[in-house]
Amino acid sequence: MIPLTLSLRNFLSYGEGVPPLDFTQFRIACLTGDNGHGKSALLDGITYALWGEARKHQGERKADEGLCRIGASEMRVEFDFSLDDDHYRVIRSWRRTKRGIPNLELQISDGDLFRTLSEGQGVVRTQGRINQLLAMDYNTFVNSAFIVQGRADEFTQKNARQRKEILGQILGLGRYDQLQSMARVHYQKHNQQSISHRSRLAELDAELAGRDTYETELRTANERLQTLNGTLAGLEKTQSKLDEQRLQQAQVRQQLAEIAREKERSSERAQQVGKELEYLRDQQRKDREILDAADAIEKDFATHNALRTQVGRLEQKVQARGQLNTRHSELQESIGRARRDVEKRQEKWAAILVERQRQLDELKTLLEQEQTIVVRYAQFKATNEQDQALEQGRIRHEALLHERSQLEHAISLEEQNRKHQLQTLTSDLEKLRRAIREAGDLERNNLRLKTRLVELEDKVAKRDGLKEEGSTLNTQIAERRQQLRAEEEGLANERQQAAGHLDSDAAQCPLCGSSLDEEHRARVENELAQREEKHKEQITELQKNIADLEEQVHKMREHYQALEEETAPLQQLHRDLAEGAARQKQLQEHSVEEESLAAQVATIERAFDEGTYTLAERERLLKLAGEMAQLGYSAQEHSAQREKLAELRPVETEHTRLQDARDQADRLAREQIEAQEKRDLAASYLAESRYAQEEQEQLRDIDRQIATLGYDETEHRQLRLQLDDLLDSVTKFERLQNAQRRRDSINESLARYEGEATTLAQQLRETEQSEQELSKRDSELVDIDKKLEENQSQLERLRKERDELLQQQGALKTLCARGVEWARERDKLREELKDVQQQIWIYQRLDEAFGKDGIQALIIENAVPQIEKEANAILSQLTDNRIQISFESLRDLKKGGTRETLDVKISDEIGERSYHLYSGGEAFRTDFALRIALSKVLAMRSGTRLRTLFIDEGFGTQDQQGLEQLVEAIQIISRNFDKVLVVTHLEQLKAAFPVQIEVTKHPDLGSRFEIMQHG
Repeated sequence: MIPLTLSLRNFLSYGEGVPPLDFTQFRIACLTGDNGHGKSALLDGITYALWGEARKHQGERKADEGLCRIGASEMRVEFDFSLDDDHYRVIRSWRRTKRGIPNLELQISDGDLFRTLSEGQGVVRTQGRINQLLAMDYNTFVNSAFIVQGRADEFTQKNARQRKEILGQILGLGRYDQLQSMARVHYQKHNQQSISHRSRLAELDAELAGRDTYETELRTANERLQTLNGTLAGLEKTQSKLDEQRLQQAQVRQQLAEIAREKERSSERAQQVGKELEYLRDQQRKDREILDAADAIEKDFATHNALRTQVGRLEQKVQARGQLNTRHSELQESIGRARRDVEKRQEKWAAILVERQRQLDELKTLLEQEQTIVVRYAQFKATNEQDQALEQGRIRHEALLHERSQLEHAISLEEQNRKHQLQTLTSDLEKLRRAIREAGDLERNNLRLKTRLVELEDKVAKRDGLKEEGSTLNTQIAERRQQLRAEEEGLANERQQAAGHLDSDAAQCPLCGSSLDEEHRARVENELAQREEKHKEQITELQKNIADLEEQVHKMREHYQALEEETAPLQQLHRDLAEGAARQKQLQEHSVEEESLAAQVATIERAFDEGTYTLAERERLLKLAGEMAQLGYSAQEHSAQREKLAELRPVETEHTRLQDARDQADRLAREQIEAQEKRDLAASYLAESRYAQEEQEQLRDIDRQIATLGYDETEHRQLRLQLDDLLDSVTKFERLQNAQRRRDSINESLARYEGEATTLAQQLRETEQSEQELSKRDSELVDIDKKLEENQSQLERLRKERDELLQQQGALKTLCARGVEWARERDKLREELKDVQQQIWIYQRLDEAFGKDGIQALIIENAVPQIEKEANAILSQLTDNRIQISFESLRDLKKGGTRETLDVKISDEIGERSYHLYSGGEAFRTDFALRIALSKVLAMRSGTRLRTLFIDEGFGTQDQQGLEQLVEAIQIISRNFDKVLVVTHLEQLKAAFPVQIEVTKHPDLGSRFEIMQHG
């Protein structure tokens, strides 16, 4: 990943309208500016865009809100970078809402446009896509390629486990964890298959164990079925014969039942015919009696009809009279309502007439004052016009007063500003003059410090000489110890050889190889004893020499440590001298500044004396005075006019009331005339009965109709009594007509029923004869049900047994057929199980290989020497080969055995010491070298997507030589990176970089930066 551009909006100290930072203008640059001006915020912008994290507010619950500039409602960071010849853009924004959810978008350049890669996946999935592109997360970045301010010792101060985790992330070992997880998934899948196969094989073995039994049972079932089928065939023939006999019995009994029903029907019909004959003979007798009285019945019926006609005509007249009486009452009620309506209208208009007169009397008083109100209203209008003119003058007068006040305030403010400026400049001038007077004391102090510096540098030279002598003595001690080991090994070898050659009788001389006799053996033993004595003397001399040399080293170490303590203030002395030199330079600059300040003070005092400031404002004040005089506005005159207007204002209401009274009097007069006319009209209607005239005419017509009806109530009553006496004549006449109609039909029915009674008697005799014959046949088949039940029971029992045997036969055939399939399945599963077990073994080995103790351990084991080599190469430049580091991957345990670790060991010419015992400058150089080594490994390893190094760390602990060594180291390591950016505010460090990005902070705009090129 190589940065291209960075755009910030309302991020930390950067506000609106910040131009983008173009990284393509430099390869290595220095980011400078005062503390708090926003240098580190630029690097925070990069990490926030890529990972949503920054050093400030890291770990807070609402980190985005803390990164947004105070007073802003939203922030946005846009970062462009190149990766594998592709141009990517990351946009991360945040809006200050209730939920405050950030937005993240990843884009790729597609010609002149950018195409999104997020596609609505959400912040989490888009972040995962970015991490996958860069092959690292924020934690890996800040522990390798980004040396964060105050956290250069991040890797050194972590424990061994955390260092291994970071190193694993840098080396990209996370993919091996993924591979291990995939291997475990495959292992579990195949292991589950193995369990499933074994379980199935156990089931198949159990099933196949009973295969022979199934075949034997199948043969037995087949034989039993053959026997059953023969028995069932005989029983079924017997069943058929019995079924035929039972059918015959059923037919006979059905015929007997039908004959019984027929007998019953014939008997019932014979009874019905007898009853009909009896009824017809009785009816014939009654009808003969009625027919004998036919003349009298017909006469009474004719009289009854004549009376009913007369009563009907009278009832029609009663009904018509009732309708006319009802209409007569309705018309009288309608006429009464019409009269009451006219009376109400007369009363209403009389009341309105009185009310209008009363209202006119009330308006009379106001109308009598008309002349006075008109005159006063004219005075009010004239006074109001004068007041409006004065109001316009007042508005203009106040505007001029406001402008005059603003001008006077501006003049006063400018005067105060100049006085304050003069006071500030005078104070600064006095401070500069006091500081300039201290220049002599500062020069004497610097001279004293230089003298002290020379003394300490002499001691440093002595200390370095002791270091070289100590190194020489250590080399001599190592050589002596090697010689001592060689002598001890030689002595042990000679003793062993001598013992081997001299112990046996046929021994040979270990010196010349000839056979040994007693004399020769004595000489050899004597010579070997002399050699052993020389070895012992040599060993004793070497041990003494080593002890003397170690004593010298011990004394030198004590002397070295004493010189180390005495030269400890050297770095502080360098800083004091640097500060003194800077102070002297500052005092020189103060002299120039003192002249400038003095000139500014003189200029401001001259402006006060001559009054040459705010000339435009003073001229405008004079013009305003002329305009105000020309306007001639008088507040007293305006006040008096307003008082007069207030006195006359009530007449405006009186004038309005007068106009309303005029209009109201005219309207009331018209309404009074109208009410009088309508009251008189209603009175004439009542007097002449000019209301409901149509109803009155209809009432007179109804009276005439009632008179012409001629209804006699007495006659009507007598006719009703005569009609009631002849009421039964109608019934007798109807019975006569019925008897006349039935006379012929009764005779016919009697003849028919007498013939049917004779026929029914003959049928009953024939039916009884058939019944006797069928009863005899039924008695012959009396035991057929018992025989059929016994045969059916035996048949069902054997059929049930046959069905059970058929089911058993089918099941056994299925089991035998499945046995063949199960055998094939078992053979197939055994072959598959072999393959599955092979896969299980493979994925077990892969799980171990991809685990922490497999390939990952080998990669770390191979990478540690590379990191150690890179770090020591940088340290050799930064410390003149004084300090070296090493990694310890195994640690001995007190209880025996070892444990994996990743401890950092630091040593110098004195030996190995704790990290915390080194000075701040030495510790920083060690941390810096280690972090740079990690960054180089990260940049060089396969698959890493970062080719950029950021160094945001204070170098204040380094002396001049240390700074020069750091600059040289940065220049060398920059060859491994496409982009290097260093953050510092030290002048000595700035000059070492050809490109500087100067960051400044403005109170209103926020932070700004400028890229400056230097030759």
